[in-house]
Amino acid sequence: MQLTDRLDAADLTLAFVTQDAALSGRLTRGLKPGEVRLIRRGETGDEALALAPTGAAEARDLGAALSRLAGELRATGVQVPATTYAAALAGAALAAGWQDRRYKGEPKDGPAPRAHLAVEGLAGEDAARVRALAAGVGFARELVSAPANVLNPATLAREARGLERLGLDVDVWDGDDITARGMGLLMAVAAGSATGPRLIRVTLPARGVTAGVLPRHVIALVGKGITFDTGGYSIKPAAGMYGMKGDMGGAAAVLGAMRALGELRAHLPEGVEVRAYVAAAENMVGPDAMRPGDIFRAANGLNVEVTNTDAEGRLVLGDALTVACDEGATEVVDLATLTGAKVTALGSDIAALFSSDAALTARIQAGAEAAGEFVWELPLHQPYLKAFQKATIADLKNSDLVPAGGSIKAALFLQQFVTRPWAHIDIAGNAMQGEAATGWGVGTLVEYVLAPR
Repeated sequence: MQLTDRLDAADLTLAFVTQDAALSGRLTRGLKPGEVRLIRRGETGDEALALAPTGAAEARDLGAALSRLAGELRATGVQVPATTYAAALAGAALAAGWQDRRYKGEPKDGPAPRAHLAVEGLAGEDAARVRALAAGVGFARELVSAPANVLNPATLAREARGLERLGLDVDVWDGDDITARGMGLLMAVAAGSATGPRLIRVTLPARGVTAGVLPRHVIALVGKGITFDTGGYSIKPAAGMYGMKGDMGGAAAVLGAMRALGELRAHLPEGVEVRAYVAAAENMVGPDAMRPGDIFRAANGLNVEVTNTDAEGRLVLGDALTVACDEGATEVVDLATLTGAKVTALGSDIAALFSSDAALTARIQAGAEAAGEFVWELPLHQPYLKAFQKATIADLKNSDLVPAGGSIKAALFLQQFVTRPWAHIDIAGNAMQGEAATGWGVGTLVEYVLAPR
């Protein structure tokens, strides 16, 4: 489905009714918020009814339901009346229609037509914003959905290079560059893979800043880019390893946000530069792979003992966070499919938010609410850090091998590598729902970045 400003003809037309009318009408009795009911099939077009949405959440449910109905009817044009929540409805409709068919043959009845969606009153800048967000979410979904034999650190870097066509600056560091920068943790995680690591940096220059003048604010978005995670020598069981192509969901969200922001740069607050940092590696088993008990030096000079090679995400993020801070970020947000404990605590609809700064917390929460995504703040309970500092000959160990409080302890580990206001969003379980990539986090990051400062 794609958004258009107008339709010459629609073969599926939606009409809104009020709650009172739905209660008394024969065709609408029992109609629920967010539900679409087909009421007429015709040679010139089909008609459907829905309750007028009273909030953004209802509009999103309605958009998703409308997209499903359009697919079932093989509609090519869908017309929706005006609503206060047009952008939310349209965004959800575009997202619900996404499918990854790159690895499937054509269906027997031929490819489904691509429906054009027109929402009355949604045009101009509002429509452009919906399209940009949809493109960013789609890009993130394609990255997460790609199998690991297609997407590895090298090909992920190549995909990021494609953002240059939108005017973003893209730099890619390989193993030699990463070693020279002292990023021993990223190198350690990638050591078992023939592909090697990449550090991908994507920059959206500040608007309204003259050459040679520093931006007033630099936002760094940092993404965990483990393109496949076997667990290393602390190897995962078979059921736990399947689906680990999605362990780069944080990187995908960050790159998807940059994809959207590249099209929305005119809306970026003046003087704000945005940088994405993706630490990309495969966590594999091999003769050079890291082992439990090995010690590596991080980019910030801390020595880290690896007690669990399956706690690799915090290692690559530690080095990337250090680089982001060293390069002048004034505010840092990282996204990562980091801990199974997060899924146990919050499930797969809600992401865990940890933050060192109350104002940053509020901005992230507001961005998530605007995007229709859900975050819940968990505490950075400092006494838990002691578990990573005792019974080790290094400065830190990467795991105490105790699941209790695992998400909090992982966040505290990351905090040792930041020197700026910082937020960590654990999206384990959010990046993929079953077999489907979600693009979770793109909307939150875009809304957070574009908010006035």
